[in-house]
Amino acid sequence: MLFNHIDLKELKNNLEYIDTAIIPVSNIDMNHHLLTSCDKNETVQLVGMLAEKQFKGRLLLTPTFFTSGNQYDHVNTFVQSLNEYGLNNIIILSSEKININSEIEYYTVNTIPMSDLDDEMKRILIEDEVKQFMKFIIKSWNKTNS
Repeated sequence: MLFNHIDLKELKNNLEYIDTAIIPVSNIDMNHHLLTSCDKNETVQLVGMLAEKQFKGRLLLTPTFFTSGNQYDHVNTFVQSLNEYGLNNIIILSSEKININSEIEYYTVNTIPMSDLDDEMKRILIEDEVKQFMKFIIKSWNKTNS
């Protein structure tokens, strides 16, 4: 499910099936590494959207949270809100390791240099990242159900 009107109307009625939220988090550095930040953000968003398409009806993909430096308080607050709503399996999707609540699972994608690759190679690399992320999500579900 996406964070839009149509999907969110269905969310509350289907919480027994939709127990997972994916929170994309991107760190944007406007001063030194803007193009690298752009590649990281684009990779995170593509992996999140493609994984959501595969698991439609089983997870909620939230909007991307943008940070600068190590400021993650707003992410922790949002995680708390999701838990209170009934989503108990939360996965942070990022392109770098982040220090957040230790009870939250997070997955780090490899950054793909989008501007340096042709479209076919980008597609192949993104698909590989999505497959790895999907395996991570399934492991997370299996841990929760054990």
